[in-house]
Parts: sequence; structure tokens; C-alpha cells
Amino acid sequence: MFESLGLEVWHIWLIAASVIAVVELLLLGSYYLLAVAGGAAITGLIASLVDISLTVQWFVFVFATIVVSVFMRSLRSPATKEVPDDISYMIGKQVEVVERVSPRGRVMYKGVSWAAESEDIFETGEVACIERVDGSTLFIEKLKADKK
Repeated sequence: MFESLGLEVWHIWLIAASVIAVVELLLLGSYYLLAVAGGAAITGLIASLVDISLTVQWFVFVFATIVVSVFMRSLRSPATKEVPDDISYMIGKQVEVVERVSPRGRVMYKGVSWAAESEDIFETGEVACIERVDGSTLFIEKLKADKK
């Protein structure tokens, strides 16, 4: 199929792996597609060493992608694994007020708009601190001054 370009199938696997890795690292930054790039690279390397059919190459690709994905998950440090039901990690984090809080308004936390409540009044653009969380409402307070 790609013989007219002087390419073999394993070249295509390696080119695809390179393109996917570059797109992931430069544009997306989520690292999820690196497993796919790794699977494509492994498939390309195996296809360059052993003459296997395209069907077998696809099976190798799927298996290699799963193996690379599991390997990448094992590299994650336990500190970066957040428990989805546990919201205690949010307490003490800073938020930006996007709609006046008096006593209710909205704040931005990690790129998501949240309902907010406070005993204090906050104007748009101010920075506050999460005091506690109740459902989808963040209770905020003034930032504490550094004691030196």
C-alpha cells in the first residue's frame, strides 16, 4: 500500500507513534495518548524484526498499548492519586471569584465554576480560600496573612 512511497508497514507504525507522542506532549499534555504511542512504537519495532500479518500487528498494538498503560499507571506517585469521593484535598486551596459573593456567588476552581457562599463579601477577581465543601457549594473565606 505504501510501497510507492518507499515505506513498509513498520515505518507507518513508527511514524504514527511519533506523531501521536508529539501531539500529546505539545498540544494535549494529559499523557493518556502516550500509551497509544508506546503501543504503536512497540508494534513497529516488532514488525521490523518479525514478518507478521497486519491482523497480528493490530493484536500486538492493542496488547502493547494495554501493557504500556498499566506500566505508566504504576509510575504515578500515590500523592497524585486523588480519591474521587474524598474532597478534603480541596480545603485550603485558592479560588478566584468570578461572580460577586454576598453571601452567594460563583468561584473558579481548577477551571470549573462552582457555587460559593461566605460570611464575607468578595468582589469579582478577588482570590479566596476554600474553608469547607458541601455538595457542589464551596464555602470560602479571606486569605490568611502570612505570619513572619
